Amino acid sequence: MEVEKWLLYSMGTLLLWGFWGVLLKKASSSLEWYQVYVYANTAIVLFVVLIAITYRDDVNQIQGSPAAIAFLSGVAGTLGYIFLVKSLEAGGRASVVIPLTSLYPLLTALLSVYLLGESVGFKKWIGILLAVVAIILLSTE
Repeated sequence: MEVEKWLLYSMGTLLLWGFWGVLLKKASSSLEWYQVYVYANTAIVLFVVLIAITYRDDVNQIQGSPAAIAFLSGVAGTLGYIFLVKSLEAGGRASVVIPLTSLYPLLTALLSVYLLGESVGFKKWIGILLAVVAIILLSTE
């Protein structure tokens, strides 16, 4: 049975982000938020430079609105990351903060319906509801 590529990538994300949350909490218990941000994002900068060099011609062709939207997605992601680190730094437990902030797909689903014209069927709404219930159960003592 061949596994779909998107599923493998999704499982890789799940695994890496699971470790990421624990490592982030560990780092934020000893460092200030801006120190965590600088050290953690050094790896991102290295990846960005590598990608920019590798795909230089393709990256240079992007202009106007798509580039601005990509930039804004980076701003939103960066600010969200900073708030996440601040939450952990302020004493939030990783076992609560990470599942709670993982509710962001619910907002994405709702915004996708209204801003992108995507449809969310009954089964997907049930899935979203069950995900919210799972997050609540994970976040409570």
